Amino acid sequence: MNKTILTSFFILLFALPTVAFAQTNVTDDVVAAFNSGYSDGIANHLNNNVELTIDQVDNVFNKQQTRTILSSFFKKNQPLKFTVMHKGDKDRSQFMIGNLETTTGRFRVSVLIKNDLIQQLRIENADD
Repeated sequence: MNKTILTSFFILLFALPTVAFAQTNVTDDVVAAFNSGYSDGIANHLNNNVELTIDQVDNVFNKQQTRTILSSFFKKNQPLKFTVMHKGDKDRSQFMIGNLETTTGRFRVSVLIKNDLIQQLRIENADD
């Protein structure tokens, strides 16, 4: 009986940090992708359909369309620096707001993540 309890304790001890690490990994990957302009780094975490606002386009796009639009954006606006201004989480949802400095200007970025998948992504010109 004690051996079963001890085994269960060790399983929980090692499983919980893994779950917590998996949640922070999405935001870490997104930050790294915005810093480098690596659209696939963002696309790897997209939901099947994403509400996307970018370059005065505001619509719901599928994963492949979103990846293509992001790739085009990064080709026109090569990133210099991405800074997270605010982030938070509740239950299985996370959000992040940051500033993206590019060769063509500054952008405000908002990301909503639910169940480790990006549901909403907004990239808006901050210079306006």
